[in-house]
Amino acid sequence: MSLHASTLSVGVQESHRPAGAFAPRRLLRATGVAIGGSLVAVLVTRSLAVSGTSDTSRFSPLAPGSVISLTVLGVLLAAATCLWLQRHSDRPVAMFRTVALAALGLSLIPDLVVWLARPFPQTRAATVLPLMAMHVLVAGVCMVVLPWLGRADAGA
Repeated sequence: MSLHASTLSVGVQESHRPAGAFAPRRLLRATGVAIGGSLVAVLVTRSLAVSGTSDTSRFSPLAPGSVISLTVLGVLLAAATCLWLQRHSDRPVAMFRTVALAALGLSLIPDLVVWLARPFPQTRAATVLPLMAMHVLVAGVCMVVLPWLGRADAGA
């Protein structure tokens, strides 16, 4: 009978995820934290944007329902991306950060189109820049919280 390290570690390797992988149960908790943190960030940004003397509160993309629902949807899509990458990538955490940066860049395009096309009343820098800031804030929260709390090798 051999007690060589290579024969003892076979069973452990099958059940152990590699470093840089997501753990679905931890990712669930991380998603809740990311939703909470993102909502705080975007609602503070929204309140600052509509608190001035200008009439930015009538800019429909800054409506509370729109801001809240799209923030939650964005975080849920980020978490779903983590799970998808867990199954389809050798390095899901690193790949998530790359995908998240690309998604952030793409998410700014509609805001730029709104700014240039002006389809809503009150479309100006004071209304569009907070929207863009919200995209950056949510992406930042997701890129930090989901890998930090959702990793398989994260502390319990």
